[in-house]
Amino acid sequence: MDNRSTIHKKTAFDKLQFGIGDLARMTGVSTRQLRYWEKQGYVKALDRNDDQESRLYGFRAFLKVSIIKQHIDDGDTLRTAVIHANEHIDSAMITKHIMKQAFQGLEDFQGTVAVNMGYFDDDETQLLYVFLEDGKAKYRVVDSKK
Repeated sequence: MDNRSTIHKKTAFDKLQFGIGDLARMTGVSTRQLRYWEKQGYVKALDRNDDQESRLYGFRAFLKVSIIKQHIDDGDTLRTAVIHANEHIDSAMITKHIMKQAFQGLEDFQGTVAVNMGYFDDDETQLLYVFLEDGKAKYRVVDSKK
């Protein structure tokens, strides 16, 4: 008997878009600072395919602005914060790529919410699940039961 049921499938973070006001509210960075950072090339608005002139930012810009803000709040200069943010973004993009490939959704697995990380083996006979137990990540490999 299969004890799995899908709760949530993949989220398309690449499709998230935020106006400059939204980005300012979410990160605590003023719209004036965002425009300055964009002018300096620290962050980039999305290219628009319509006649609108308002700035839109994607998830990558949200991450970068959040990281820059955190480093500035911790006492770094803007220049140093941008360097750190670029390093973090590179690591985050690698992690994102791996997660995008592996993440198959959230599932109810034996009464607990688990992350389905996809097939564990090349023959696609086993699935890897990750779930929390007492606040710690636990892993379980189970038969895929195609």
